[in-house]
Amino acid sequence: MEFVKPLEPILIIDDMQDIRDYLNQILTGLGFDDILESRDFESAKTVIEEKSPNVIFLDIELPNTDGTEILEYLNDHHPHTHVVMCSGHNSLENVQNTWELGAKGFIAKPFNAKKVDTVMKRLEMMETIAS
Repeated sequence: MEFVKPLEPILIIDDMQDIRDYLNQILTGLGFDDILESRDFESAKTVIEEKSPNVIFLDIELPNTDGTEILEYLNDHHPHTHVVMCSGHNSLENVQNTWELGAKGFIAKPFNAKKVDTVMKRLEMMETIAS
């Protein structure tokens, strides 16, 4: 399925370069080409303000910042952005907490193309329904 471009740009916020590279590779393989990356929230703030990403893949555990704090910031300042939380700890508590805070999706690490594809299709459906 070819995705509609309104989901772009996409921002990946993760402190691990190999995780950012792999997720970028998956998204590119799914047909996306406007993909941005940041290693921490400080650098991501500039990207968010300048590029207004429509989808953000956000690591829950970042150095110096908790991903849930960033999610709250995004909900307050960029409420139309779709935030997908990412974590190596796929606990029920993690998933429930991120949904309650307004995340539009949750992906457990390690990623695979099928998981990412499923989340992106769901976001695309949400966009279609909203418009």
